[in-house]
Amino acid sequence: MKNLLIIFFMLSSISCIQDKKCDLPAQIIGSGEIVSNALVDQQLITWEISKFEHVIQTDSQNVFNLKVSFDNGATYGNINFNQYTLLGKYASGGCQVVYEREVSKMNIDKKCFYKIKVHQCGTCEKYSESMNWVLVSKIPKDYSVSFIVEKK
Repeated sequence: MKNLLIIFFMLSSISCIQDKKCDLPAQIIGSGEIVSNALVDQQLITWEISKFEHVIQTDSQNVFNLKVSFDNGATYGNINFNQYTLLGKYASGGCQVVYEREVSKMNIDKKCFYKIKVHQCGTCEKYSESMNWVLVSKIPKDYSVSFIVEKK
């Protein structure tokens, strides 16, 4: 029995070591309409946060009191909702994960699309999750926002 446990742990370790050979794209904050130098603070992900798609347009809607940094995380401050909209959508992945985020706007149709591609590989027990908070230029109130999550 002891030998079986040792073999199991060795095989588990090997699968995670093999996972390091994954060909994942480089991690970027986002593209399209996303403010590229804006980092939104990452708070603890709770069930209450993760079950909804978030379009935060005002201070009163920012019930999680999220802050933003424009200096690579050195300092965080309040979000200027007169200038920006905050979008968030929960996604998760397996052993090694990169979240590719893109926001596009269709002015003719008054629509905005937030697309998250979850690139993942590996079979180990490690689990990754993200709220994928991004800051974009102010989205007009009469626009609809659609969220799309693809797992690769």
